[in-house]
Amino acid sequence: MNIRSTRLYLQRFLLYVGVACGILGVINSDTVYSQTNSRIFIRVTEPAGTYFKRRVNWFRQSPQITSNLQRCRAELNDEFTISSYRNPVGLQPIRERNNNSIYFGNIEYPQDYWEVTLQNASGCRNQENASTGPWFVYKNHVQILQAPQ
Repeated sequence: MNIRSTRLYLQRFLLYVGVACGILGVINSDTVYSQTNSRIFIRVTEPAGTYFKRRVNWFRQSPQITSNLQRCRAELNDEFTISSYRNPVGLQPIRERNNNSIYFGNIEYPQDYWEVTLQNASGCRNQENASTGPWFVYKNHVQILQAPQ
């Protein structure tokens, strides 16, 4: 076997692997919008306010979550400084199957929520035990704002 042709196959192989990895990286990207030189805020726009919820029960309705460790109340026009936000990854839609629940038949879709990391957890109303995240918040209840640099 000729050594020159072996090198050509190796270079071609490495080129194909590099292109395949690049394409897969674009297709399967897990984008996180994070703070670099600017500040990112999330403002509550829902007149009735909203809740930030934890990962373990992001799909449960706020009245069903009784622990303040699992939810964070936010009122209209409350602003939180966040270090990152993204669409939830690896979560499936959840349907309420309990016939006795007032939410029976309700479907929660992960793409309807932002997964956010708060920069300062003290924004949670009267919660000394609140941490920075991750939290889930309904997209239609909030607005993402980016302050000019």
